[in-house]
Amino acid sequence: MNAWDPLYKELTETHDYIKPNPPATKEQILDVERAVGCELPADLKELLLEMNGDNWLIFSTEQIMETNLSLREQDCFMPLDCLLFFGGNGCGDYFGYPITRLSGVRNDNVFMWDHEYDSRIWKANNLEELIKKYYFDEI
Repeated sequence: MNAWDPLYKELTETHDYIKPNPPATKEQILDVERAVGCELPADLKELLLEMNGDNWLIFSTEQIMETNLSLREQDCFMPLDCLLFFGGNGCGDYFGYPITRLSGVRNDNVFMWDHEYDSRIWKANNLEELIKKYYFDEI
């Protein structure tokens, strides 16, 4: 059994809209890391190697690349290259890890970028906590 299986087994029993994709390949993960310019955190890599996104909260490797590259080109917001986005709430807000150009991902904390107010709001201590809070309506 994989590390994320128990959580997603529980979630898919109670949330029928969660549809995990087949696992990402190591090459797909390397493609993301090259595109965004930093190594993905271990927990996100592990999740992507078990399922390449869940078609709701967690993006696929392709969506991670597209979202980060697209948002970094926007000039109507404060710079968005300080977060590595990996998911969204479906309303235009995105979840990401804090990053720096020199050291990559700084820690496991997860922030939400609110597109309406261009603000960054702390949401969880780590990826697992974010997933639980999100799907159990605590965010």
